[in-house]
Amino acid sequence: MTGMICPTCGVKGHPIKQLTVDSLAQDTVLQRLKSREGFFYCPTPTCPVAWFQPETGGMVDKSELKVRIGMKETSDPRPICYCFDHDAVDFEKEIQEKGQSGIPATIAAKCKQGLDRCGETNPQGSCCLGNVNRVVKAARQEVEPTPATANPFAIVDDQGCCATEERDDAHE
Repeated sequence: MTGMICPTCGVKGHPIKQLTVDSLAQDTVLQRLKSREGFFYCPTPTCPVAWFQPETGGMVDKSELKVRIGMKETSDPRPICYCFDHDAVDFEKEIQEKGQSGIPATIAAKCKQGLDRCGETNPQGSCCLGNVNRVVKAARQEVEPTPATANPFAIVDDQGCCATEERDDAHE
């Protein structure tokens, strides 16, 4: 279990596939790596490490990726959905204007159609819907500081659109 702990912040990471590393690491990083397998994503927002590799001690800093990690950024643009190009401002603006966001349902529908490419576009190597829900919830809190009422458009299964076994095979 300790091998899955980020050496910089001490938080447990989750595994990502080689496809994610190959797709999102800058070329200079790919040349430096001893292996592109066995990496874990560090979820700590304040940690500069994007990925770490317990077996080799390899680490990839968030600045060494081709994209920004929206959940680790404090300034815009903060990408949230990499497959369909939505950043935090998209959700925040829609909630400010309409009181709700239809974007999560649109993302989920596109994913169910197989149009997503989470493993190759998201530095977390997984579906973004959990992040989408967190951003929507935070934006709602800004507009309505008391707990928001149920919104059929905003909260989509936190496991994400790619959580089914059939879909997992499509993302390798």
